[in-house]
Amino acid sequence: MSDYQINELLSTPDNVEIVRDQICGILALETAHQFELAEAAGESSKDDYNIKVYLENDHPWELQTEEDESVFPLVNVSLVGDTRQKGTDDRNKSNMTATFNIDCYATGTFDGDGRLGRMATVKAWKTARIIRNILCAANYSYLGLRGVVLSRSVNSRTTGMPSQQSAAGRVCIVRVVMTVDLIEHSPQVEGVEISPISLEILDDTGLVIVNMDQEE
Repeated sequence: MSDYQINELLSTPDNVEIVRDQICGILALETAHQFELAEAAGESSKDDYNIKVYLENDHPWELQTEEDESVFPLVNVSLVGDTRQKGTDDRNKSNMTATFNIDCYATGTFDGDGRLGRMATVKAWKTARIIRNILCAANYSYLGLRGVVLSRSVNSRTTGMPSQQSAAGRVCIVRVVMTVDLIEHSPQVEGVEISPISLEILDDTGLVIVNMDQEE
């Protein structure tokens, strides 16, 4: 008799991983559409809506060079962790609360009063505002994963300055902290059938591209 008790390859992502990737997909999809709307409206600050979305890249601003300022604004989504909710004692599934950091980066150059960081801070908060409005839209109450996601909420936004800065100007970060209540299944239980947004992750930078040809 074999000593192994699990005879199946555990290749299926946990729901918390699917939720993280879904957040990236939603942001990549909706920010691209916001940029289209800004262009169509003749918005003078349309480039503020041209937001690049990254997955688990904690130093995305390092991609910028002095010749290329188009890297900004950008957003990085990372999974901080999850905890089991009290009172959920089902052996086959758990109600979990997951925490995600959604870091919004923007850059600025010297403005009229010589304050290098002011423009970066204003733009970073604008990016965070766009991100919050997307994720808090009624259309995304369950992040498109009804049956897995029970609720979501944006809990805080705080300003900071990365320790490593861009060569072309000051970088500011606004961290959006989001919690998601979700159901996590054990391997022996069939989970809910879901259709997350299809993503393509480019090389090792974590840049997220949404498959625009996917079916609704």
